[in-house]
Amino acid sequence: MNTSKTAVAMVWMAAAAVCYGPQNMEAQTLVIGLYDYANLSAKEIGRLTETAGLVLAGSGIHIDWAHCRGALAVAPAVACETEPQGNHLVVRLLPNRPRMSSGDAMGHAAVDAEGGNFASVFVPAVREQAPGFGVASDLLMGYVLAHEIGHCLLGPHHSETGLMRGGWNRKDAVEISRLGLHLTKEQAQKAAARLGQVELAAKR
Repeated sequence: MNTSKTAVAMVWMAAAAVCYGPQNMEAQTLVIGLYDYANLSAKEIGRLTETAGLVLAGSGIHIDWAHCRGALAVAPAVACETEPQGNHLVVRLLPNRPRMSSGDAMGHAAVDAEGGNFASVFVPAVREQAPGFGVASDLLMGYVLAHEIGHCLLGPHHSETGLMRGGWNRKDAVEISRLGLHLTKEQAQKAAARLGQVELAAKR
């Protein structure tokens, strides 16, 4: 991470600490197996995963990435070889938008009321939207990824503000450009609590 990006991350994390409070800053771990079917560059993958990680870090969520397919893929990790459950998600970066998705969708998560373990980001749709928002496509892709991860932790519903809005506007895009769009306090607490319960259950 270069100096300017480090400065942005430090400012954002400081703001998140004020927003959510110290009691919510103890990180819960989320393991994500990332499968890139869109042939992104290593730089793009690095930027989008870094963005998603920073966005969710302020909500008390630490992401361990397992690069299962794509430019950053290495020897098969445990997260790439096991069925996702609990605090383990599978995310796919897709080269097209599935026919069943809505016309303006940039991603999708397969969830029920309790959440889920599978999500997808539609890479071409993100690239089409990025110029209209005035942000880099890999930055927007990181936000779409964070949004779909949010559904996996919180369920299918959207909120009126923040990261989990059903559709972002230009005002949201400004917040995205400075890493200022995030989960609401209530959503952050719920997501971190869910992961905490999963980790506790796994230790029993």
